[in-house]
Amino acid sequence: MKKHLCFFIFVFLAQLFYGQEKYTIQGELPDHSLDNSYLCLINSSALSQESERIQHSFIDSILVVDGKFYYEGVLSQKPFLAYLRSVKNRGLLNLTTSFIVEPGNIHIRITNWTDKGILSGTPINEDYYTYMSDPKREMGKELLFLEKYAQYPDVVRFHLSFYLNRREVSKDPDFPKYLQIINRMPEEDRDILLGWLDYTIKKREYDKKFQPLLDSIRNNAPRFIETVSSSSSSTTMKNE
Repeated sequence: MKKHLCFFIFVFLAQLFYGQEKYTIQGELPDHSLDNSYLCLINSSALSQESERIQHSFIDSILVVDGKFYYEGVLSQKPFLAYLRSVKNRGLLNLTTSFIVEPGNIHIRITNWTDKGILSGTPINEDYYTYMSDPKREMGKELLFLEKYAQYPDVVRFHLSFYLNRREVSKDPDFPKYLQIINRMPEEDRDILLGWLDYTIKKREYDKKFQPLLDSIRNNAPRFIETVSSSSSSTTMKNE
């Protein structure tokens, strides 16, 4: 009986941890201004209209000690884009450094608050820094990264949506390349992104169509005359 019980426990644990891989995040900050405060680890793969996904983007808090931080986690999904946000000063980190949560030992070194952090230690992060973050990178290389990792939608969908959300994107000479990247995604993720693209295009067309009407209404807003009671003052005020 005990042998059977042990076997079932082993099978349960194997199923529980199947497909889950460990990752660590080690980071160095430029100074000690954030010591003894926390950094929020945020999933940054949501599209702009995915409000439910955005609401559940928080992953965990990481304590800063002596200008450094360390975190261990278990990845139960495919790699995804993330960023760090300081609880003490929100503007310090979330505007500078994004990285990829993937199996392995991720290293983030931030040498200046105004610069993006240097990423190393894992293959996708090293490519992400080379093609997306390195200030010395060749411009126009971003599409190479997005194309290479299209099989990981949560790695590329945010950046891809940024390019697709620009006005007159269909006239962009790189637009066919964006569509090729989308078509390389898994079917479910591809359909979501194409649906989002269709929505943003139609919304932009709708806003453009009705903007003159809205402008006309604002420019011809009626003037209201309010009469103040004689008990206080017999003046008349005009409000626009």
